[in-house]
Amino acid sequence: MRRLSLLILMLAAALFAGCNGELKEQLAQLQEQKSELEGATYGLPDAQQIVLPDLSIALDKCDCWVDARGSFEVHYTLNQPATLETEAGEGWSIVVENAQSGENEGTIKVTAPDPASPAIVRIKATTQNGSVAETFFQVFVRKPFCNTQSPRIESLGYNGLNGTLGTLENFQKLADAGMTMITVEGEDLIHGPWWRDQCRYAEQTGVKVVLFINYTAGLYSDDPVNYKGLDALIAEAKQYPAICAYQIADEPSTAIANRLATAKRRINELDPDRPVYINLHPSTVSTAGMGANSYEEYVEHFASVCDLEFITFDQYPVRLEGVENSWYHSLNVVRDAARRHGVPFWAFLLCSRLQGREDPTLENIRMQGNVNLAYGAQCNQFFVWKCLSDSDYAPIMGDGTYKPVYYDIQKYNHEVHSREFVFARGDVYKLRHIGHDYYLHGTYPETSDLPDAISGISTDGSAVVSFIRNSGNEYVVLCNKSWQEKISVYIGFTRAVYTIDREGEFSEQPPGETRFIIDEGDMLVIKWR
Repeated sequence: MRRLSLLILMLAAALFAGCNGELKEQLAQLQEQKSELEGATYGLPDAQQIVLPDLSIALDKCDCWVDARGSFEVHYTLNQPATLETEAGEGWSIVVENAQSGENEGTIKVTAPDPASPAIVRIKATTQNGSVAETFFQVFVRKPFCNTQSPRIESLGYNGLNGTLGTLENFQKLADAGMTMITVEGEDLIHGPWWRDQCRYAEQTGVKVVLFINYTAGLYSDDPVNYKGLDALIAEAKQYPAICAYQIADEPSTAIANRLATAKRRINELDPDRPVYINLHPSTVSTAGMGANSYEEYVEHFASVCDLEFITFDQYPVRLEGVENSWYHSLNVVRDAARRHGVPFWAFLLCSRLQGREDPTLENIRMQGNVNLAYGAQCNQFFVWKCLSDSDYAPIMGDGTYKPVYYDIQKYNHEVHSREFVFARGDVYKLRHIGHDYYLHGTYPETSDLPDAISGISTDGSAVVSFIRNSGNEYVVLCNKSWQEKISVYIGFTRAVYTIDREGEFSEQPPGETRFIIDEGDMLVIKWR
């Protein structure tokens, strides 16, 4: 400004010395520029207050963080009454609250759209005499919108806390590990009828109970007219709020499907608010063991004849020689049957020591559970919670001591619950396997198989790729199929997307190709609108 004034003085001196009309015109232009500059508003990016000769705007904050669809407020004050005008990016909503036109202070409420990118909110104040002040503040988007009120992904401890282990303390430890359900024997012939106490402990700790009544239900289905034990058991059991389902069979053959259907119908009559649990074989069982010509026929038979409210099966794929590929076949068949019948499905994972299988680790627990979720399972069932007689390692031992796998499960369940808004009641509308040992679906034949946000995916390992819709959002989930090695994944993005880490936190990824490292058994979760 000083240099401009000096220049004007020099030109004025020249004019007085008799210079031509051209210099007079230049002088007039410079005087006009000087007037404009003196009346302009200057603001530095870090400034919280813009001061003018007769008008200023003060804000209580400059940098704001918000989630998509979220809102925040900024309080402003003026040194004299003025009318405010506001402006931001496309889709952003700005409302001036708690102030009338011409007042000195008020609140500006800003609401982010979905999807949302960082924006600059501009504020212009104008007094009645025409004085103007302008300022701005930046808005940073913390994460996109997600339905945090979505249902839960359940975690079931199979072979629960019977006998002397069925204490309030052990039920609290179960809940502390992120477990939401447990099986309780409703007819414990060895330890007696302690299931009532366990149902009370479950209610106190927020855990739900699957009541195991296989024997009573089997007897009922043999002779529904004369045997009334099931009626008496259900009449009592349905008084306990913690009970969420009744298990009446484990790995049955189709030869007894009609008998089980009879028992299930009777239970549904006696207690229509709770489903019946029939756990099915995996695809590794012989056709003779299943009582069907194929696994597809076996699963469909039970889903139809027994009118299942959900489909569950068990398989433990972490063998010493590697992943059991038939596991993917089982998952695919059960998933397809569940979609046809419009019901959810549940799947197991191994968390104890079994012959021929790898001992449980955080990595192979992750791999089993994550693949289950990628296929659409709504419950991870942990086999077993309490040590079996033929196993010498499980979360809780027969003497009540807890093994390290308990803490692995606790950590994994925390990771699942941090991202369950992706999976709970999500629609897995497409599945693929990519990599050097792809299974069942093969690699991508062409880019048209991908959503428009992704231009390509490749990997130096093997992964399950799941495409999920949930609450109006789109996700792609890549699960590392190895629990022993990390893998690199290369993904091309056509627009900005978000990755969601194990804590449920979002990070924006720009367009272009990005390399990701997926840890052993872990998954990469990507979101876009």
